[in-house]
Amino acid sequence: RDVILQSRPREWAKNNVDAPNRHFQNGVEWWVHRALPPPAGEGNASALVGARRVFVAAYFSYMFIFAPHKVPAALSAIEAGLGAGWRRGGRNVVAHGHPGACVGGTSGAVRLLVDDCSSCGGSRPYIAVPYVVSRPAWLVAAEPPPGRNRSILLFFRGHLPRVSIESRSVRRTMLKALAGQPDALVEAATARPGASYEPHGDYLKKMLRATFCLSPRGDTSSSKRTYESIAAGCIPVIIADGLRLPFERWLDWTAFSVRVKEASALADPLSVLRTLRAIPAARVAAMQAALREARPHFLWHLDPSRPSAVDAILREMCDGPPS
Repeated sequence: RDVILQSRPREWAKNNVDAPNRHFQNGVEWWVHRALPPPAGEGNASALVGARRVFVAAYFSYMFIFAPHKVPAALSAIEAGLGAGWRRGGRNVVAHGHPGACVGGTSGAVRLLVDDCSSCGGSRPYIAVPYVVSRPAWLVAAEPPPGRNRSILLFFRGHLPRVSIESRSVRRTMLKALAGQPDALVEAATARPGASYEPHGDYLKKMLRATFCLSPRGDTSSSKRTYESIAAGCIPVIIADGLRLPFERWLDWTAFSVRVKEASALADPLSVLRTLRAIPAARVAAMQAALREARPHFLWHLDPSRPSAVDAILREMCDGPPS
């Protein structure tokens, strides 16, 4: 872990940099690893006898972006420590917080995933987890940031994914149709080399001005913006068929989010706006209240006195993956 965390940051564009630290958006394992004490006699598999679940802190998500050459050695180390059958039986849990970070050597173990797309496609069993949203401090504070006269009905800003990956064109269709609508703020960004993003804090503050935040599928079905919008008190509008959302067994997502079928959005993208406009004010207020109740389960912070996303993930790990 220490070697990986000392890797150089990856700059994708101006104001769009991934660094190998606790704020890495795919870095679920850093947080879960920190929350769990090492077993007595660490390094000795016999110390794990009787454990209901064992978290294998391999840092594959970090390797995928910062040190891919370390994957074979990591797999060898896991097998040496836990035995050749470590992937069987549903006891051992490994995190792949990036959709591209899954490796064949962990198939059969319980995976923590943001979605089961890309290299993680076909993962069974798995537990859905949120992206890491751990900053700025005001976004993950105990009290939700105040909405600044949420005068925008629907907000979205994001890059257009590569056509070779996002063949369904959901995001492109929505951006084109919603541009210029009076109660929508829709901004396209680009991920091309040499591109420049607006400062992330400015983007988040626009969420504070919106009632709903659009979260369409992009490169894969999941999106960090879903969880940023929850932290900002903006009701997420999710367009991603087949996406398993975190904590669905005990959180009612229908109470604080809107889901739209991809086919509906592609056939009539403006129907999304019409649906949102037709929601009664009382229902919107109820959804905002439910969002405030759910919000602590999606925040990543170091305050042990507050509930967090890590607490929710540990609960899911103890319960085991959904059948």
